[in-house]
Amino acid sequence: MNLHAIRHKAERLLAESGELTLPIRVERIAKTLKLDVLQMDLGSDIAGMLVSDGATSKICVRKQDARVRRRFTIAHEIGHFYLAHKFSGDQRVHVDRGHVIRFRSPKSSTGEDLMEVEANQFAASLLMPAHLLREEVEACGGAPVSDIAVTRLAEKFDVSEQAMTIRLTVLGLL
Repeated sequence: MNLHAIRHKAERLLAESGELTLPIRVERIAKTLKLDVLQMDLGSDIAGMLVSDGATSKICVRKQDARVRRRFTIAHEIGHFYLAHKFSGDQRVHVDRGHVIRFRSPKSSTGEDLMEVEANQFAASLLMPAHLLREEVEACGGAPVSDIAVTRLAEKFDVSEQAMTIRLTVLGLL
């Protein structure tokens, strides 16, 4: 699936859920999809996981992570669920390790980690919808966005500055 289609699906989910005010309430979106969100001690190398037992699915996030990181992880796992990513064999648990938002790594550019790239793009589009981000950029004085504006935008969207910087770059606003 191309990244434009991924972004469109995230925007469609936002519209269907009625979550169009900032910051996007990602846990409420999970609830509309009947996904329970559990904060747990997952260990130092696991940011989150999607656990399915056929009829139900749950998102587990590392409780020690910063709130903005947990929000991105929840959105990322919603991406795996909403995009109906299939994992190897009859696997019922998908574990996302680490705390890296992949943008243009060697693996992503070769497509080796395509589901992770798709889930990250979905999460960014869900938490920072293009139309709302463009409106906020205009309210901050327009593009290109200053460092101070990046910080303010990250706070308003309740995401990390790293995630905001990547999203602004992808949208050509930085």
